[in-house]
Amino acid sequence: MIKSMAPISVFLIAILLVSCEPTIQAINYGQDGCSYCRMTIVEEHYGSELLTTKGKAHKFDSIECLAAFVIKGEVATEKIHDLYFTDFEDAGNLYPLQDMIFVQAKKLKSPMGLNLSAFRTQKTADDVALLYFGETMNWEQVQIYVETAWLK
Repeated sequence: MIKSMAPISVFLIAILLVSCEPTIQAINYGQDGCSYCRMTIVEEHYGSELLTTKGKAHKFDSIECLAAFVIKGEVATEKIHDLYFTDFEDAGNLYPLQDMIFVQAKKLKSPMGLNLSAFRTQKTADDVALLYFGETMNWEQVQIYVETAWLK
């Protein structure tokens, strides 16, 4: 009897471990509020999300709101599971930080005015930066830009 229960126990433990993994939550555009500025999230090209290690999703209407939230330490660094951003070309879908290249371009307006957008390919980011008179950035550069241009 005990031998026959061992595979079932292993299976149940595996299911519990998998189900504990934090899961990204879709942004309900037009309904969800930004965790930083409290505005309703409406523009599908700019939504972003911070997911905690316990699975709580903080949703944002712009890259700069998420960056400000992180800079101000609203969630301790060790409690951040991952950050997710909308690829400007794939509106409404979120992708992990490690897949993203950011563009700051004065002629490509974002909801909160720092004009940041995200892309999954370097070529697209470079093309957009050239077309809209901007520059490409990594996440660290985005945080420095938000801190100096918006939070000082």
